[in-house]
Amino acid sequence: MKSLYGLKYITINLNNLNIAYEIQKSTWPDDPNYDDLYDKAINTKDDNCFFLVYDNKTLIGITGVDVFREYPDTIWLDWFTILPEYRKKGYGKKVLLDTILYCKNLNKYDVFRVEITSYENRPALFLYDKIMQMKENYTIEDTDTIKNNTIIYSYSLNGKLKLWNNKYLGLREYYDNLK
Repeated sequence: MKSLYGLKYITINLNNLNIAYEIQKSTWPDDPNYDDLYDKAINTKDDNCFFLVYDNKTLIGITGVDVFREYPDTIWLDWFTILPEYRKKGYGKKVLLDTILYCKNLNKYDVFRVEITSYENRPALFLYDKIMQMKENYTIEDTDTIKNNTIIYSYSLNGKLKLWNNKYLGLREYYDNLK
């Protein structure tokens, strides 16, 4: 992956898988997913991959992308974080824009999307509000008793931007399996 900002992106592989997993566990302690990272480490697909992000030799975060085969026009941000000590220094914006550029250069997808659970003052929301072109609530999997507070952000990769319109993603099943 090339950078507009001089950052270095190293594709996850079996040699650096544990570094990525440690970042994932520390950032998402309720949702570490070694199997997903392992899948990305052994796969060579450019739309189901994961990168360690470096500024010179300093590891600053991770980013990745994935797809839902049912929705061939869309590529999704997957496992994106900046390590706490490097936040509020502009890295999040740079890594997100580099990830969008990476997806655009694949020339396979119309839209780059992000699914995120919303809660008050979550830093990522401020970043996505600034960068992404469209924001919509995702409510199809809500029930009378459980609301997911999920937002879908979208960014056009080729000038064709459509609402997600609550297409089913299976998030409830995914998150229920984490418990």
